[in-house]
This record gives sequence, structure tokens and C-alpha cells, in this order.
Amino acid sequence: MLDSARNSYVNTPDIEAQVLGAGVEVTLVHVDTVADLPITALACDGAISWHLVPLPGDALSRLSQCRAIVRAAVGVDNIDLTAARLEGIAIANVPDYGTDEVADHTFAMALALIRRLPRADATVRGGSWDWREVGPVPRLRGLTIGLVGLGRIGAAVALRFKAFGCRVLFFDPARDSGWEKSLGIERRESLQTLLQEADLVSLHAPLTPRTQHIIGKAEFRWLQGKYLVNTARGGLIDPAALCEAVGARQLAGVALDVYTDEQQPPPAALMAAEVLWSPHAAFYSEQALPELRRQAAACLKTLLVSGQHRNRL
Repeated sequence: MLDSARNSYVNTPDIEAQVLGAGVEVTLVHVDTVADLPITALACDGAISWHLVPLPGDALSRLSQCRAIVRAAVGVDNIDLTAARLEGIAIANVPDYGTDEVADHTFAMALALIRRLPRADATVRGGSWDWREVGPVPRLRGLTIGLVGLGRIGAAVALRFKAFGCRVLFFDPARDSGWEKSLGIERRESLQTLLQEADLVSLHAPLTPRTQHIIGKAEFRWLQGKYLVNTARGGLIDPAALCEAVGARQLAGVALDVYTDEQQPPPAALMAAEVLWSPHAAFYSEQALPELRRQAAACLKTLLVSGQHRNRL
């Protein structure tokens, strides 16, 4: 098990050992890179990977006996998939865990921005009960919500906003026709159109070379006076463009559960009052974390036994 030396997720591999069963040796290693692994761990037959440990091609080549790696999350952006295929390593993820948690967290952050809850809290803590100090608050019902990406989580977020009377749009060129009808939402064929029409934009795309910095300087111009929420991957947003947009007060509010570099504190420019942060916690609940660990271990067991799993990429 490859977990990060910083901000680790697992302290004892008890759940994994139970799922994998007798006769399987489970070793948990907290490292920053594969270069820090002990020689015994390099000889593993399979691995469970947590997101802060990068697995580029040179790292995968060092796992000489590894036949399968399960990413304990939805995204696999820390793994070089092409290199894994060349090394003969099967890669899988856990796409269904935490869907409710991330959707709920997304909606909570959006609602906090719209209702200006951080400002409201600061007002009372500052000794005032004057509601006018909170500033302008739009009505939630009737707002237009734009979703970038419509996978499991994006669809769950769409249903939550619909339940509160919002109009929901989505942009996802990878999603085939018909989803808009089944969910009762509207498709937009270009990102620009979605950003121009939406009052609040929420990101739910995977991080790939095509989606890297999908929100950049040009996109922030279309987000003038609007809200932006990101509970997906930090790399979807160009950090320099984000700092510039926040510094120029282009946005009504920004909510971020993720950031490009989560090994370091965010830049001071993003500590502005209109930026709401959470520490990559959208996935978390007391039920979700053990669920994720059980599913990742069960997936690895199936891959090692049969070489196949429905979540294999």
C-alpha cells in the first residue's frame, strides 16, 4: 500500500488485510515517491495507490513483479497509464465510492458561496448583527448552474441543484446523447457557451492532458461576476490565471476543495475573503473512507486472481 508521508489516509492496513485474506502479506508504506520504497516493497505482486504518491513510468519499472495497481479513488492522474500497459500492470480504480459525499460537499460549498455564509459568520464574530454587512445575496431558485463533466458525481450534483429549483446545464463531449433527457437538464456543445450562460460553474471532469487547465485566463473572462466551485482536481484550473482573477475581483466567489499543489500552503493571493477552502475533504465521511478501502482491496484481490475486474481501465 503506497500512502503519502504527508496527509496520509491510512495508518494501519487492517481492513485491507482482512479483505485480501490469509496468506497475503500486506505492507503499508508512507512515502513521497517510489524512490523511497524499501527493496521488499518493490517486489510486491500488487499495490493500492493513494493519490499523493506519483507513479510515472520510471517508478512503475521499479515494481518488477507488480501485476496490478488499484487507485484508491476515482481519478488515476497520478499513474502513467501508458507506461503501466507497457509494463504489463493492470490498472483499476474505485469509481463508485463517495459519490454522495462529493455531491453533498459540492452543493454545500456552492450554497455557502451564494448565501455568503463565511461573510455572515465573520459579521457576527465581529460584533454586528446588521444583515446588510453580508452584502448582496441572490435567490438560489432560478439560478443557472453549469457543470463541466457529467459522470456519476456530476449527475448527482445536477439532481441536487434541480431539487432546489435551479436550471442545470452541462458540458461533456465524452458523454453520449440522452443523459440530458434522463436527468432533465440541458447540454451545451461548447465550454464557452456554458460559462457564459451559467451563474455558478462546478467542475466534475477527470484530469487528463485535454482537461489540464481547462479553466484558464480566457475562461475567467467569461466567469466575470460568477461563482466557481472545484471539488474534482486542482489541475483543471490554471493557478496563475486563478490568482489573477481573484486579485482583480473578477468572480463573485470561489470554492476550492482541491488545488494544483497540495503539498504546500496555497498562495497568499488565494486567501482572499471571496475564496472558500476545504482540505481535499469532499470525498470524506465516516462511512466513505472504510468503504473505499474495502472496495480497493477487493478489486486488487480480483485482479490478482483473475486479471479482470469491471473497474479495470
